[in-house]
Amino acid sequence: MSAKKPRRNTNFMKSIQRPVVWAVAILFGIGIVWWTVAQYLGSGSQNNTQNVDQTAKFEEMVGGLTRDGTPVTDSRYWINYSEYEISARDTLSNIRSQGYNLDPYFEIENNPSEMGIRYEIFRSLVDQKTLLLYAVENNAVPTAEQIKSESDRIVNQYVGDENTKAAIIYQYGSVEAFSEIVRDYVSTQLLSLNVQAKALPNIEEDFKQYVADNMVDLKSEYEKVTASHILVTEEASALELKVKIEEGALSFSQAASEFSIDTGSAIDGGNLGEFGHGQMVKEFEDAAFAATPGVITGPVISQFGYHLIDVATKTTFDTYEEFVKVAGYDTEYSQYSNERFASWLSGYKEENKLSYAINDPDLKMYEKFANSRNDSESSQKLMTELQNEYFDGEGNVLIGDSYLPMVIYTELADDRASELRNEVLDLEDLKGILTTVPASITSLSREEIAAQLETTPSTDSIMRVYLSNSQRAHDYLDKYGLSELTDVEKLLSEKNEVYDRTNTYFENSVKFLYSAMPNSSQVINYMYRIDGNDPKIVYLYNESIYNRNIRPLLENPALLDSYLQYYGQFFGAQAVSLLIDSPVQSVESDLNMKILNVTDVATDLKVSTLYLLVDIYEKLANIQEDEQMMRMYLTGEMGYLEMLQELYPEDAAVKSTIETVQFQISELATGTGTTVEATGTEN
Repeated sequence: MSAKKPRRNTNFMKSIQRPVVWAVAILFGIGIVWWTVAQYLGSGSQNNTQNVDQTAKFEEMVGGLTRDGTPVTDSRYWINYSEYEISARDTLSNIRSQGYNLDPYFEIENNPSEMGIRYEIFRSLVDQKTLLLYAVENNAVPTAEQIKSESDRIVNQYVGDENTKAAIIYQYGSVEAFSEIVRDYVSTQLLSLNVQAKALPNIEEDFKQYVADNMVDLKSEYEKVTASHILVTEEASALELKVKIEEGALSFSQAASEFSIDTGSAIDGGNLGEFGHGQMVKEFEDAAFAATPGVITGPVISQFGYHLIDVATKTTFDTYEEFVKVAGYDTEYSQYSNERFASWLSGYKEENKLSYAINDPDLKMYEKFANSRNDSESSQKLMTELQNEYFDGEGNVLIGDSYLPMVIYTELADDRASELRNEVLDLEDLKGILTTVPASITSLSREEIAAQLETTPSTDSIMRVYLSNSQRAHDYLDKYGLSELTDVEKLLSEKNEVYDRTNTYFENSVKFLYSAMPNSSQVINYMYRIDGNDPKIVYLYNESIYNRNIRPLLENPALLDSYLQYYGQFFGAQAVSLLIDSPVQSVESDLNMKILNVTDVATDLKVSTLYLLVDIYEKLANIQEDEQMMRMYLTGEMGYLEMLQELYPEDAAVKSTIETVQFQISELATGTGTTVEATGTEN
């Protein structure tokens, strides 16, 4: 029986914020080269069961397949450092080429860390080796002729166009180098296809059954109508308009513009655009999906009035054969087949006792971290292990071979300190209740408290507060397994001690990481929490916020517009304030209060701060269409430029920029409408 179609959870903000796809399994798109697999497949040596390198040792590898807990003896199923590093290099290079700068160790917002990407690459390589093992054992390895034929087809498709060929040569150095990459890609793709065909021979028939079982959900998701409508209050008016339109006295769009009371669509000739099921009132939806395109339907009555509907296009289906022609077919089939294949692969590994071993220390450490994330007990155990190994008795960091253990410890300690702080607050609240609420009330059972709350009049506010607090005390007592005040005080003392110690270790680990990787935005965030008044930290923290969250919007009008459209659905005109104004004000206020207005801050740091603020105001002015707002931002920019001039009175670049901004302000003041972009001010 096919699985029930899951409800989709579409997160539009993620698609706006992070358009890059992190799925490392998209081999060709992100440039991963599984070259050892491809070498084996392309060599035509599928009948060769000997080890690729008889002198290699498994311990020298990054890792590889294991069977029943023991590494397989055939080194074709091991992962050496060359293929691992090539895969990591190509993937990370491709991600960086899209404008994304990943932190080496920390996940920031929706971006994975480089270490996280490396771990996923290793796991993908394990899957490739598993597929190769299955293919060898089940005679499903693609032949060299198949690989060459498909590779040649793809290469010829691209190099047939001279412009594309030139771009390929520029990107890859030569057509031959590009062909090698294509061959590697084709090798792994054909391997996957052959294995899938062998392991899941009836997948197309299964998918047909899946479609039949989920037809209602599929129709709801993929059936669409593009239509216009006219809405009036009286049925007679709708009928009169329908006759005039059918006789040619009025066009539908003209009638909608003149007579429809739906002002939102009337301005566009009644156009509603494309919509699916569940987006319109039921009466309107039923009529629209039942209508014949080009034939006016109605009047249709709804809670809003009487509608005339003109359907331009309609996509509907009731059978599998009709669904095949719908745009969503490929998406659904791909998702279904991928999920089935992943499920089969998992079952194949379990049935054959296949797993993997990791020898690389960083990967091994990261896997421990990844496996502990959703389990508090495992997280605390790992944190304790790291604490014992990488700290001395005073909480000082012991330098190791890698920064990764300290990164992991920092994240675990941060989470643990947050948990402990919440527990301390709970216990302090509980202690306060037990010491202020009369014992005659705190000793009541839950049932007695509930009964008294029902009978205590609202005018007796003190008693009601006592009873409510006593109810909360019961929650705390049950949560922490306590019974009396002395137990609470003892546990509170213990939690405070653990919290202080954890916080000390956390701060020391952050300071160590800051000395080792001062450009990490996450480390800077941690440092700001530890010492948010240190001028250098304040500058780095606010610069990071600006470069990460504000600057991309100010420099990319299309990106800013997409953000405004999304947030505008919820915040209306306040979207600009949410995205731009408030963050800028926060950055500016912090920099002024903790750097510019402090007398003993180094001049170089003040200069860097002023250049940052000038850049902010310059970009704010450049995106403005309203001349009054533009003048306001230019005036703000001028203020910081003048402060720069006080520090460097002879600086020619500052003088030139001041003259340009003065000219812009004067032109705006005279109402000429001239807008000249200010000279860029790079620090």
